[in-house]
Amino acid sequence: MRGSRRDRDLLPGFRGAPVATGPDGRGRVGLSRRSLRRAAQLSAGGGRALDQRPCNRLPLAALESAPLAQAIRGNPPMSQNPGRTDQRAKDLTTRRKLILGAAAGGAGALLVGRMWQLQIFQHEDLALEAEANRTRVEEVPPVRGMVFDASGRRLADNVPVFDFWLDTAGVDVETLPDLVAATAVPIGADPPELFRTLERAILNGFGEIEIARNLDRNTALVVRENTFRWPGIDLRPRYRREYFNGQTMGQLVGFTGPIPAESRDSYLDRGVSLSEDVGLSGIEMRFQDDLRGTSGRRLLEVGALKQDIRELHYTAPVTGANVHLTIDSPFQAGITAVLERFLSPEGAGVVIVLDPRNGNVLALVDYPTFDNSSFAAGISDDEFQGLISDPRHPLINHAISGLYPPGSTFKIVAAAAALEEGVVNAETPFECSGHLILPSGWIFHDWLKSGHGTVDLHRAIAESCNVYFYKISGGDPYAGFSGVRDKSLARYAREFGFGRASGIDLPHESPGTVPDRTWKQTALGAPWVTGDTYQAAIGQGFVQVNPLQLANMYAAIGNGGTLYRPRLVTHLTNSNGATIRRLNPEAIGQLPVSGANLALIRHALDDAVQGINGTGFRARTGAVRFAAKTGTAEYAGLRDENGNLPAHSWFAGYAPYEDPEIAFAVLIRDGGEGSHTAALVARDVLEFHFGGKVPPLRYPTLAAIRAEDPE
Repeated sequence: MRGSRRDRDLLPGFRGAPVATGPDGRGRVGLSRRSLRRAAQLSAGGGRALDQRPCNRLPLAALESAPLAQAIRGNPPMSQNPGRTDQRAKDLTTRRKLILGAAAGGAGALLVGRMWQLQIFQHEDLALEAEANRTRVEEVPPVRGMVFDASGRRLADNVPVFDFWLDTAGVDVETLPDLVAATAVPIGADPPELFRTLERAILNGFGEIEIARNLDRNTALVVRENTFRWPGIDLRPRYRREYFNGQTMGQLVGFTGPIPAESRDSYLDRGVSLSEDVGLSGIEMRFQDDLRGTSGRRLLEVGALKQDIRELHYTAPVTGANVHLTIDSPFQAGITAVLERFLSPEGAGVVIVLDPRNGNVLALVDYPTFDNSSFAAGISDDEFQGLISDPRHPLINHAISGLYPPGSTFKIVAAAAALEEGVVNAETPFECSGHLILPSGWIFHDWLKSGHGTVDLHRAIAESCNVYFYKISGGDPYAGFSGVRDKSLARYAREFGFGRASGIDLPHESPGTVPDRTWKQTALGAPWVTGDTYQAAIGQGFVQVNPLQLANMYAAIGNGGTLYRPRLVTHLTNSNGATIRRLNPEAIGQLPVSGANLALIRHALDDAVQGINGTGFRARTGAVRFAAKTGTAEYAGLRDENGNLPAHSWFAGYAPYEDPEIAFAVLIRDGGEGSHTAALVARDVLEFHFGGKVPPLRYPTLAAIRAEDPE
């Protein structure tokens, strides 16, 4: 390529110089220095003729009188031999032509080589570069799929909006005040703050930056009209989410938002544009790839100022899949209402309802929750700070992510392990005096201080006798009875679905903890002791479960032993409504209990509600006969005025007893005795399900519930 004028001017100049200089100082042409050297050799009596060809030698005297000698001395020769002189001139001319021809040929070769390089070797790269200077590719975001409840009601839809982007390379600081004046008011920005932000971006060469999101069509038109003279203004169309029933379904459906910084590379690898919103929680996150769809493309011709001139090519985006849930939103709302009215202003709780026949999730309520519509429209700082500062942590789905000791609801695992391992049978009796004292001096209490007397498996489950489960799990040191021990107890717990994620169609499920001596040594660096087995058998100590795991275990007990993966999504459809994928019920395990032993456990759970001494008697209802188990799970904290530790209240079971349609788990965080609040919530849940409407509230406050029976 040619150099610039400046580069050419910097090159040294060339002028014509004589090949030889005569005695008078004037230039002589026609004789080179080599010719002069050869001539000197000849004058010395040796050498060959100028053209290096053999010739007849001449006497020195003849040489001195030759025209060549005269030429050497500076005198022009007389034309004594015109033929030879003409030949030398021709030779010289030929030599010059050859030199010039070679130079021209070399230059031509260089030119041809450069042309080959540009047109052949670099053709594709240069063509792309030239094309890029006159075109640009714009990604067309796909329409995100919708979310529907079990009856086809919309839970998530889309609203068209525009995002305001600016290429700072097209704006200089001098015109920035005009740009701010033209855009700040329409987009609702503070002018000084917007000016500082853009000035910093321009001076630091940030390139493209997003100025505003979620502009409606009218606002976008105003911005476009006010900014037409600035290059690099880009109003990018997209869809933002619109949610329905957000106060009761928000936590399940989740919400979308900008890609988190730590996930950018992952999304880029999957073809997601950084300007897109992605699922950040719930169904929106779990089914992100299905809901998103596939981007389209527009090839646009642009002018010198990068303004769009015309569309050259268009590839349509593919709309994302629609997700259909197992939950009916009115039922979810009813369960939420039942739970909420039993809670204090600072209270929190979970209710889960499953179909034990297939694992379908019918309700999954965690209170307090959040309205996902707030995130779709752009949540305020104050509202967001209120959510994250709430000690009940409403942004966390405690139904699947919260971990709690299950209390006596877990005793079913110890009972099954003891029966299956042959440690006890249905009639094996144990004495309960209200406590068990180990030789080391440690005392393990029963909830009933006076004790239950002589109990078998049935009474131990129905009346929730702690001492019975201490002995069948960790043994009785005074009777030489060894019990199930920690390893077997932990193995059965895992086969009942604990210590591993259930596989529900939601992100961030916590697997929980099933402790044994290996776990304790690894996690805490401490040895396992008999007291650890006692505590594990009654769902205390190191045992941690999420409420969904507990509901799923009782669903398996109710259906005869099949453990299903909790199913929240039934199928996916395309934009035309055609089913593109089904998520069929999936059995993930079988309870390690024989039919006979499972029947013993089921009968005892029925008596826990219907029996005269059953701990779940408060939950009885004329709407349906059902089986269930109470649980009171103490945890480390400040003791109350009676010396009791804080405790969570549990109630879990299935209904109807004979042919279950639903299984449930109720957790009242810090609710105290399980036979109080949690049992009453469960009763109203059952009456709502089987009666079709939320029953009247029988107890106006939690204090009124406890006042009925201060046990």
